[in-house]
Amino acid sequence: MELFSIHSKEAIASRTIRDEPPTHFELRIKSFSLLSNSSLERYYSGDFEAGGYKWKLCLYPKGDKEENVEGHISLYLEMSETDSLSPGWEVHALLRFLVLDQRRDKYLTLQDAKGRVKRFRASKTQCGFNRLITLNQFNDPTNGYLVNDNCVFGAEVFVHKESVAGQGERLLMTAGPVSCNHTWKIQKFSELVNECHSSQVFTAGSHNWKVNLWPKGNAEGKGKSLSLFLELNDSTTTLLPGQGVYVEYQLRLMDQLNGKHMEYKLQHWFNESSKNWGMIRFLCLNSLRDPSKGYLVKDVCIIEAHLLLVGAIEKLGKKAE
Repeated sequence: MELFSIHSKEAIASRTIRDEPPTHFELRIKSFSLLSNSSLERYYSGDFEAGGYKWKLCLYPKGDKEENVEGHISLYLEMSETDSLSPGWEVHALLRFLVLDQRRDKYLTLQDAKGRVKRFRASKTQCGFNRLITLNQFNDPTNGYLVNDNCVFGAEVFVHKESVAGQGERLLMTAGPVSCNHTWKIQKFSELVNECHSSQVFTAGSHNWKVNLWPKGNAEGKGKSLSLFLELNDSTTTLLPGQGVYVEYQLRLMDQLNGKHMEYKLQHWFNESSKNWGMIRFLCLNSLRDPSKGYLVKDVCIIEAHLLLVGAIEKLGKKAE
């Protein structure tokens, strides 16, 4: 992860490169030069829904002049249809913005460097980056952001519940030292008889976790694919109703011969009603059993769970700040 100074209206941003397309919304623009050269200073996308709320992207192709920005593209997320929300409403959300590198088929991804959420309210319905990317970088054909005058922007919004005056909750995002790598070595894999097997419980971000494995597949993957999930293993006394834990994590099946591991990067809000999340079709059983692939060596299978970012929701009382 590379950190660099982008003047979001509040904080430094981090940028990473990833393969996955935007989870919630994608804005494709044809003939970007016509938009940039027009008298239109900003463009609002249509509404999209995420986390139970409606949102839209606000794009300034030549920079937000009200913020004295030149030579950059500005991109914000704005809440829509807020009139129906309760008086004194607030919504806290973790935001990500994406720009597609069309030449490499990868996404430049930007979010708050410290994983902090943005606070939306009646007096502030818009948040984002007023210096998302320089126009020089964007227009440089070697970067792949503008190809044949076409470009793609994206947005992801991870929301926790609306709070009103006198109530609230705090989302604590934790990365770096709290990230955890758990290795599960399974002996005599071919002799596993139960439909589901679980790793030992391990701790990350003050919560307990375990990895669940269906060696012959689960649900629609049964008999076709190995299924692999991460489970929040906290007791009901630890995770109260309405609370949740947001996690970015990787599940990895180790290739013990070639080092070409099979892995997926996932993200999920774990809560009392959704404690188990992963991939039903993690790896087809034919590939798993292929000795040249290295996933099974001397009937040993090695699985890793790498928790990259943990964010926990804490309920606040009326007097809490």
